[in-house]
Amino acid sequence: MGCSGDGPDDDTSARDQASTTEPSVPAGPSAPAEPPPAEAPPADHEADVAALAGVTLTGNPGTMPFFNVETPLALTGEVARVADVGAGPVVESGDAVAVHVASFNPDTQTIEASSYEQGPELLLAEPGGLPQALLDSMLGAQVGSRVLFGAPADGHTTIYSFEILGTGPVFERAEGTAVTPPAGLPVVTLAADGTPALTPAEGEPPAGMVVQPLITGAGDPVSADSWLVVNSSTWLWDGTEVFSTWQGGTTTVMRLADAMTGWQEGLAGQTIGSQVLLVLPPDKAFGAEGTEEVPAGSTVVVVVDILAGM
Repeated sequence: MGCSGDGPDDDTSARDQASTTEPSVPAGPSAPAEPPPAEAPPADHEADVAALAGVTLTGNPGTMPFFNVETPLALTGEVARVADVGAGPVVESGDAVAVHVASFNPDTQTIEASSYEQGPELLLAEPGGLPQALLDSMLGAQVGSRVLFGAPADGHTTIYSFEILGTGPVFERAEGTAVTPPAGLPVVTLAADGTPALTPAEGEPPAGMVVQPLITGAGDPVSADSWLVVNSSTWLWDGTEVFSTWQGGTTTVMRLADAMTGWQEGLAGQTIGSQVLLVLPPDKAFGAEGTEEVPAGSTVVVVVDILAGM
């Protein structure tokens, strides 16, 4: 039996399909959003392509889609296609892509998770950032397009809709106007590739939070609900490094609203392309408990390169 949409009533139908489950989001600057899991090569790719071709979406742009699916639907591997073509800028390799995502279970005829109420997510259009089939369909798609992606997992098939809301390049490092910080703060020096190093300041840490731009980018300002692509390094006040994305060569995709308090307060209002020094007392960072790497009650120093955001 199939599901169908009926023009003006499609939005109501989509709500009828929906469950109350919220999509997963990053917990903070160290936990990027995860795309659907990669699977082994399909056993019958031609059959999977034909099956996904029978799935359509109805509903107005910017609203939860209604999935029209003939059941039963059982894919043997990952497959994707552009279901609706937009008219905006083209997604290019390496771009940060803002999307609304909805996942649909053909067996139960329900939307299992959706970002339409919570807010868009940010994906990286690069190998390793997305499943290959989805990446192939995303690249070259225009803003306003809706891309369907299907994948089998745990004995059932899930169909995802990705509505492309915006796309833009990701800086390799902070770019903009250098700012000379006041005396008394930790000193940041940069390697040739932009990796920061820290010379700690003398004396006790400040009682309050310090937000000091080191490079002011020329991009749009970050808002409280922005999704960001960042590189960051964190040190204890004495200069002991506890974390750095620069070492692994992997940027972090995060929603600012899900980051620790000091990140939220320190990065909101900064511009894309900026590098920002944050000195965070315990109540703005890891608290009285600390972590394995950060002793309880520690002030930490963070340098953040804001590479992209939407």
